Amino acid sequence: MNAVAVRPIAPDDLELVCEALTARPPERHRQRAELQERGGFSYLIAWVAGRPVGFVGVGLQDDASPDVLAEARGYATVSDLHVEEEYRRRGVGRALMEELEREAWVAGMAGVMLDTGTGDEFAAARELYRSMGYIDRGGVYLGGWSDPHRQGVHFVDPLTLWTKPAPAR
Repeated sequence: MNAVAVRPIAPDDLELVCEALTARPPERHRQRAELQERGGFSYLIAWVAGRPVGFVGVGLQDDASPDVLAEARGYATVSDLHVEEEYRRRGVGRALMEELEREAWVAGMAGVMLDTGTGDEFAAARELYRSMGYIDRGGVYLGGWSDPHRQGVHFVDPLTLWTKPAPAR
């Protein structure tokens, strides 16, 4: 496989990202690009041979609402890591997470936090996080999400919370 390049989405990337990364509707990619433009959020895209193959968002809430600050406690929050099926287990997810961490550390965040599903389909993701030094905080909580392909369809899933503190400075 060619080398993986990861960088924040650029305005010129949006059309290609919407066409290639159909696991989320185009509106979701547009919303995340707009969030990045406003600041406090980075929408990272993984590229292989000029083709977008994955994405992840990272919230860097240094001046967010009190609710977000209370929940995140100074940690960057991971949003929706996704790698296209044919590129999984080839280092794309790790490359996205490494760039996400780099951005979090440069922004002075206290650490990174994320959640992931408890089912077998999330086993590879949990193993990636564990191998990168993330700690499963134990227990399960319920998280809700909306199906991006079916308007008005909502789900509640059991999730686990993972954290990784920033390296000592």
